[in-house]
Amino acid sequence: MYKKILVAYDGSEFSDVALRQGSDLARICNAELHLVGIVATQAYIVTTEVYGGIDLWGMERSQLEKAMEGAVSRLSGQGLKVGTRIREGNPALEISACAGEVAADLVVVGHSDKSLIERWFQGSVGAGLLRDLPCSLLIATG
Repeated sequence: MYKKILVAYDGSEFSDVALRQGSDLARICNAELHLVGIVATQAYIVTTEVYGGIDLWGMERSQLEKAMEGAVSRLSGQGLKVGTRIREGNPALEISACAGEVAADLVVVGHSDKSLIERWFQGSVGAGLLRDLPCSLLIATG
C-alpha cells in the first residue's frame, strides 16, 4: 500500500503520536520511513524582538536534533531504517517540499490544539498541507 512514509517530528507529545502511527504503518507496509523536523523561522523573527540576542532558532534546532536522534535510536532498535531531515522555514511548505523530495506516498503529522493567537501568528499547518501536499495525509490524534 504505502512505500514511503514521511513523519513530521519534533519530539512533542503530538509528534510522538504521529511517530507511533507512522512507524506502525511502515512495519505493516514494509515501507521506508522518513522523519522531517522543521525549525519554524517565522516564529523566530517575532521572538527575536522579545528576547533580544538569545539564539532561540539555534536552541530550537539543537533540541530538534536531540529529539530526532532519540527517535531514530528507538526505531532502529525495533528494526526500522529511518532517514531524517531538518529543514527551516514555514512548516507546511517545508513538509510538502520534503514529501516531494522523498516521493512520499503518505505524510503523518500530529494534531495539536493551537490557540487562536498561535494560529494567527503561525498559521495552520494542516490547512497548508491540504493545499500543497503531493500525497495522502494522516493526522494522528492521541
